[in-house]
Amino acid sequence: MLTSMLRPTYGLLLMAMITCLSSGGSVRAEDGADAGDAKSTAATMKVASISFVPEKWNKVANADRLEKEIRRAKEAGAELVVTPEGMLEGYVVNEVINEKDAAKKQELTNRFQELAEPIDGPFIQRFQKLADVLNIYLILGFLEADKNSARTFNTAALISPDGKLMGTYHKTHFHQGYEVNPPGYTAGNEYPVFTVRDPKSDRELKVGMMICFDRQLPEPARQLTLNGAELIACPSYGSWGNWNTRLMQVRAYENQAYVIFSHPQQSLLIDRDGEIMQEGKEDGFAITTIDLDQLQKTRQSVRNRRPETYRDEAKP
Repeated sequence: MLTSMLRPTYGLLLMAMITCLSSGGSVRAEDGADAGDAKSTAATMKVASISFVPEKWNKVANADRLEKEIRRAKEAGAELVVTPEGMLEGYVVNEVINEKDAAKKQELTNRFQELAEPIDGPFIQRFQKLADVLNIYLILGFLEADKNSARTFNTAALISPDGKLMGTYHKTHFHQGYEVNPPGYTAGNEYPVFTVRDPKSDRELKVGMMICFDRQLPEPARQLTLNGAELIACPSYGSWGNWNTRLMQVRAYENQAYVIFSHPQQSLLIDRDGEIMQEGKEDGFAITTIDLDQLQKTRQSVRNRRPETYRDEAKP
């Protein structure tokens, strides 16, 4: 009886000892003579997520507010900043879809297509210049107009610290389906992964992107992981809250990837074990530091997959 009563206490003491030993190493590194060397060789990156509700159809006002918040994140030390979905135009596709009056719907459709921004348009160039001035990586969500056709895309663009466009991701899955969208509104088919670098250590970080509803299906995040992504940025505009928090934790854990969820009313920065590192609400930004050295850990659960057993995975 006494032994069984002591077992929980012994377990708690053991956990406390392990925690103490782990934190003790950090304290010694900070207090010891080699503390400066330890910091200088640490491979870390500060990442941030912006949150505020944009104005519908108002690219000028949204760009001004977005620049203000990005500058604030930079002042806090951010090196990579993620915005929500459709932040330039205020995510207006549902305004078109939900309009029942035929004449008004056509008017909104025309307005929607006119509002779409080319990848080399003035608003994109503005944020390229901002990334260059602030020396940050920037992931920007916006409605893109294809320069060579009448197509539009729900896009996340990755911009480098020298203001170069590294690439784009086009949202691959639409919650509303594919028949009710404005003419030319097109889903993507690719899951590109891009390499960013920590300027302090020159350590690489592989970054992938998915957008909003993509996260509700396991395949996009897994495909990004198989393509090499170590951090998955998820600009979003739709649902958020407790259920979404749990979902994003699962996406991080099952793929052993950092996840940044950026929504007008919620920011989530999640580590590779599915633990929330930082959370923010509307009107501001959340920021945290990720440890790039952790990326050297073997992705055991991903490595132990048996794709040959997933015979029905690609079936419609």
